[in-house]
Amino acid sequence: MSIQTLFNPFEYKNLTLKNRFVMAPMTRAFSTDGIPDSAVAGYYERRAAGDVGLILTEGTVIERPSSKNLKDIPNFYGDQALAGWKNIVDAVHEKGGKIAPQLWHVGYTPMQWTPPAAFESPDTMTLADIEATIQAYADAAKSAKDLGFDAFEIHGAHGYLIDQFFWEGMNHRTDEFGGKTIKERSKFAVEVVKAMRKAVGPDFVIILRLSQWKQQDYTAKLAPTPAAMEDWILPLTDAGVDIFHGSQRRYWEPEFEGSDINFPGRFKKMSGQYIITVGNVGHD
Repeated sequence: MSIQTLFNPFEYKNLTLKNRFVMAPMTRAFSTDGIPDSAVAGYYERRAAGDVGLILTEGTVIERPSSKNLKDIPNFYGDQALAGWKNIVDAVHEKGGKIAPQLWHVGYTPMQWTPPAAFESPDTMTLADIEATIQAYADAAKSAKDLGFDAFEIHGAHGYLIDQFFWEGMNHRTDEFGGKTIKERSKFAVEVVKAMRKAVGPDFVIILRLSQWKQQDYTAKLAPTPAAMEDWILPLTDAGVDIFHGSQRRYWEPEFEGSDINFPGRFKKMSGQYIITVGNVGHD
């Protein structure tokens, strides 16, 4: 494969790109009180003017308690925030770009404790909490489509909420959303994707970002074997994911012994879906 491939157009379902360069999400926290303003719009407008094929926005949070850990992370709910995002979409489109929000819930986030403050532990999500969170993701998906975004990405990586369900190091649930295997612990993510797919219909592109590593543990392995990875990826594919975005700290390293295909390359091999990667997908 030649590097020229990156300059070729891409078309799948509703998403048409002039090239295959994708700007990855980068947390900025410059949206005062969660409202993206004209300065934020200008940031994305300048990147669209640089001819990147698809812009994935910084993480923007769904409407749930504790969905953010910094007050100036942008919201993806409420009239003011959504109006701000509409201005961003229009600015990017005016420059000929395409844009997708990264929809996010940070989940459990430890806070520094300073005496004599009371020490509190997070509450376990009830089934009602889980149902409401799934609905909040679906509402955000519908808003993305209604605002004119070209796709959306679900943040399921790096130790945030969805990833906390995947990871046995944090998911100790004994109900249907827990379990000993990655397939069992994927149920929350599968239900999120299904609800979002229902909200936007069959032709709107859904991207899902995944990682093995966590901010809490760079050596974590959700799927230590190819078989475990299939049990992780295939139910998400069946639920409605169109494109997998693999976050790998060292893209040149193979994911498993016996093949030099890297982490996102494995997604493509196993699911047949499109992928977003850094560097390459492997060296074979």
